[in-house]
Amino acid sequence: MPAALDLTGVIKSSTSPYVEKRRQFRRPSRYAIACCSTVTAIARDAAPTATAQVERSVVRLGLPSKGRMAEETLTLLKSCQLTVRQLNPRQYTADIPLLPNLEVWFQRPKDIVRKLQSGDLDLGIVGYDTVSEYGQGNEDLVIVHDALEYGACHLVLAIPKEGIFENINSIDELSRMTKWTAERPLRVVTGFTYLGPKFLKEKGLKHVAITTADGALESYPAMGTADAIVDLVSSGTTLRENNLEEVEGGTVLLRSRRFTALYFFR
Repeated sequence: MPAALDLTGVIKSSTSPYVEKRRQFRRPSRYAIACCSTVTAIARDAAPTATAQVERSVVRLGLPSKGRMAEETLTLLKSCQLTVRQLNPRQYTADIPLLPNLEVWFQRPKDIVRKLQSGDLDLGIVGYDTVSEYGQGNEDLVIVHDALEYGACHLVLAIPKEGIFENINSIDELSRMTKWTAERPLRVVTGFTYLGPKFLKEKGLKHVAITTADGALESYPAMGTADAIVDLVSSGTTLRENNLEEVEGGTVLLRSRRFTALYFFR
């Protein structure tokens, strides 16, 4: 764990934006956490919205509810002497005995980002990919600490190694293929319906049709229902085993352990 990381101090110095000391979040750059499926923490200092009018006297921290990132997040907090106590594994709420003014809420990563923006959460630990996808460039989602040191991954465009793509090695070559037209666009399947189309447009791909899917994206090209995928990659083994490869220049988000960070919403 990085020597500079002191989550106890971060959370103790934070307060709900709906209580008297709310001004502590006015300069958020030192008071909260966020993560790509490298992890990040987040907090909020915005006026209450129509969905968040009730005052409360505790800070709400959103944590991933399942998966490897959830396990690694709990391990990180425990190493910071911030053990999360969940009385029932089916409950969505928990606490940290060392911090009586804090509530822990287990949520889907995308819901952590949404609830930070609505004011229902004050801090959150999520991946940078999730923040980028569901925050959609919102500059008020602020990284407080960007080196939680776990959950590294990268978001890439991948295509089949054979067939019409056999001699295509880069995003530039893909964009110059005359095959893609308004009547026959490049069919891309992804769970990142904001980042994916935005990236492809910036790279000059004019004729693209996006299909949304949540899992097993690697099967779509083989089944003939998509030409390419935009998905998270860690080791790249799953791509290779499904006869897919990353395209040169096709990295949407860089692989970095700095994707693990702490955010808040100012």
